[in-house]
Amino acid sequence: MPPNKKGGKKFKKGKKNTSFTKALIYKDPKEDQEYAKVVRAQGAGRFELQCFDGQDRLGIIAGNMRRKVWINKDDIVLVSRWDFTTEGNKCSIIHRYGQDEVKKLQKEGEFPENTQIETESEFVDYGDDEDMMQFSYGEPSDSSSSEDDDKDDDDDDDDDGKQAVIDINDI
Repeated sequence: MPPNKKGGKKFKKGKKNTSFTKALIYKDPKEDQEYAKVVRAQGAGRFELQCFDGQDRLGIIAGNMRRKVWINKDDIVLVSRWDFTTEGNKCSIIHRYGQDEVKKLQKEGEFPENTQIETESEFVDYGDDEDMMQFSYGEPSDSSSSEDDDKDDDDDDDDDGKQAVIDINDI
């Protein structure tokens, strides 16, 4: 058999190693575009949006984004307002920004000063440390007597309502 002129099984494997930077999409006031934050999903590709111009609008995801781009609560999106309707409360969602794009837009001053952009955090803040269980890693205590064990069980909660420090060796 003659050799394959196009290449073998893995012919196109190395051709996809091109890297490119994605251009940041800004709003165009000539086309009635605005930034908005997703407040709530209503189903069927419709979302309740809080636009950065101060109005609440119903955003409908554009046809070329359906089933390709997933929009969640608190995402920042670019919308195009509908000027052909009498109601000014409907718009099309034409782009969803990632977290890195949102930070760039915020640094460049594209968003108003009073908007609060919530970024996702891996760590959860549980508030005061008083509510959390604390461990003492000090000197090991001798808990060989059963009288000390009974006393420790009664002292777990102090009269102040605070949780007592539990030594890990007592457990």
